[in-house]
Amino acid sequence: MQLVNESGQQVEYSISDGTSADCGTIDIDGLVDLPYYDNKSNVQVSFGPTSGTTNVFVLDVGTTTTGQQVEMALIAE
Repeated sequence: MQLVNESGQQVEYSISDGTSADCGTIDIDGLVDLPYYDNKSNVQVSFGPTSGTTNVFVLDVGTTTTGQQVEMALIAE
């Protein structure tokens, strides 16, 4: 599973499937590739602002099943 950040700010992410979990940061226009989650079900992904930033947002993507794709975009005008 690839998590892509096109938000315009560095973000923190967390991802889990109930038995394994990973977390970290994604730079602006960056991505993280986590192939372990590609064929898992009940994967949960969360994005949030990095510690110390003034911009605040939190997005939670619900659970998925095998074969589904989740896409998320934040567009600031």
